[in-house]
Amino acid sequence: MLSATLLGALVFLVLMAGLFVPLEYLAPGTSPRASTRSMFIGAALFILNTVLMELLGGPLLDGLASLVNAPASRTAGRVVFVFFAADLLGYWIHRAMHRVPLLWRFHQVHHQAVELHWLDAWRQHPVDFVVHGVVVGLPGVLLGASLSDLGSVVLLRKAFTTLLHANVRWSFGPLYWLLTSPVFHQRHHSADPREYDSHFAGTFPLWDLLFGTAKLERPAIVVTAHG
Repeated sequence: MLSATLLGALVFLVLMAGLFVPLEYLAPGTSPRASTRSMFIGAALFILNTVLMELLGGPLLDGLASLVNAPASRTAGRVVFVFFAADLLGYWIHRAMHRVPLLWRFHQVHHQAVELHWLDAWRQHPVDFVVHGVVVGLPGVLLGASLSDLGSVVLLRKAFTTLLHANVRWSFGPLYWLLTSPVFHQRHHSADPREYDSHFAGTFPLWDLLFGTAKLERPAIVVTAHG
């Protein structure tokens, strides 16, 4: 199982590289080109964290699932509900990682990059990665939809998270406040102190709008990441 997890992580990185390396070259954003060292750190942490999630986070969620013993179901409605609930919990744990000093000690690794690029999506401390993964996995556990049941959804979210950190200027136009975009999320990594503590949503800007962490004026240009 561990070898399959490692192979899956490597395949995912190769596929994402095949997509985002040319994309950042053909439609670059405002950040300078990422250094080889920065890209290596992002790739290495993704592989390490994926393995640790399999070893630690997965068994923890499985244990919670056995305690809850919710009836298994793969109905479309349940999958959609789990997706939205996981995104909402993702918003709150992300916000907590900025507000709670102990959590920030781990999450700040994600904000140390100064040249934002697609691999910075995975520049995460192992504690940050596993805690976030467990929290967003809770709705599935409570409703009887395991991570294996939602495998395609998890993969899609990982690819979307990679897109959000890509060095491109995409804002999704009229969908700006409906679906997070690279421009929307890059503001979360802004070097401008006025932009700190905003745009925590992983998929739906609705959470930032509802809970007061949205910057309502849309930026024309996004600045580079803060440390």
